[in-house]
Amino acid sequence: EGMVERGLAVARAIHDRYGPAKRNPYNEIECSDHYARAMASYGGFLAACGYEHHGPKGYLAFAPRLTPEKFSAAFTAAGGWGLFRQERTGAAQREAIEVRWGSLTLRSFAFEAPESVPAERVRAALDGRPIECRATRDGARVLVTFAQPVALRAPATLAISAE
Repeated sequence: EGMVERGLAVARAIHDRYGPAKRNPYNEIECSDHYARAMASYGGFLAACGYEHHGPKGYLAFAPRLTPEKFSAAFTAAGGWGLFRQERTGAAQREAIEVRWGSLTLRSFAFEAPESVPAERVRAALDGRPIECRATRDGARVLVTFAQPVALRAPATLAISAE
């Protein structure tokens, strides 16, 4: 919802209240007992990453809310998991999706970028081999659509650059 500072303050307050030095961090009575906070914390992690995934449609997106100029985070999908990285420098932006275990099939990928990053010059490569794609911009969001589904099987890296 765009309230990053408030979200971080809430996460800190929860951590301070349920720290393991004070009580069992896995049993919050007001959160229906056993592991509720861990699941809620994961929701905060997903929100901070701006993570979106629709497996059947082959869609993945990230819009980091913390340090988007140099960001990395783990991600999970139904068939695998890995690492997402994003770097911004001037009028260039690079995204990397590393599948470290399992597999991930993508038909499209979206990310947020400043207007200075040219969507018309997006390139993609799977393990260094170019992949045909096209990109469209809707405000800050850049949607990259691949000509053919891209199958990433660990270890594999999909690199996307706009420069």
